[in-house]
Amino acid sequence: MDDLIQVIEGYSEIQFIVSLDYCSGEEDVFSCSQWADLYTQLGQHGNNPLILNTDPNHEIWNMFAGSTYSAYAFIDHNMVLRYKFDMPNLYDFQYTYIPALVNEMYGCLDSTACNYNENAVYDDGTCQFDDQCNLCDDSTNQLDCMSIEGCMWMGDHCMQSTDNCMSLDSELDCINAQGCYWMGDHCMTGSNCTDPIAFNYNPTADNLGESNLDDCQYSSFIDFGCTYIDAMNYNQLADVDDGSCEYTFADINNDGIVNVLDIVELVSIILN
Repeated sequence: MDDLIQVIEGYSEIQFIVSLDYCSGEEDVFSCSQWADLYTQLGQHGNNPLILNTDPNHEIWNMFAGSTYSAYAFIDHNMVLRYKFDMPNLYDFQYTYIPALVNEMYGCLDSTACNYNENAVYDDGTCQFDDQCNLCDDSTNQLDCMSIEGCMWMGDHCMQSTDNCMSLDSELDCINAQGCYWMGDHCMTGSNCTDPIAFNYNPTADNLGESNLDDCQYSSFIDFGCTYIDAMNYNQLADVDDGSCEYTFADINNDGIVNVLDIVELVSIILN
């Protein structure tokens, strides 16, 4: 939980709240300030989260918890329970759940715009008016959607497309065209990005071995850098290691001699 709080503290849009629910006896009951002091003293990052006082009737637990202590629940800006876990995976929290929730908070807040987003709470400057508007969004069925130039039907909705690959009807023509991929029964443009944490990750390119990481596009909330604390250029703000770490060979094991044993110690540090 300590690492999760550290991640969330990097987002002004998210608040981490601890609900005190369980105690085995009166002697175990701590005040909110005492719990906060424990976080500061024992937490790896000196966290001091917002703490709700004891919930004697277990209302919060019954609404949001899983089956074990501790439990984690994500409530979005519309007060909808989105995720709940007994044992969180920090990587998924950091690169999937949190960015997804934060991205949904942004949109056009001008009610006169054709792309007004009533569920957004932060304006992202994307409002469109009059001739800027996307006619595809107004189509509610596949027949109307496909009759409008530049629109494509995506399962249950119509969306704008500048995809030139869609004009290719055969699988052979599709796979021979630069940047086009055959997606079961139709041809679509796809990137050559094979990094799963990127927005434009293309598993088809991954399977075909057509990787080009320069095509990858990432969330603005992800910081790349050296994440190994013992490296010369360690970046404490980095979320994902980019292979840039630099090391200096020295007497790492403090035996008074610089030799191959120091290299073994260095490898051990990197692997851990």
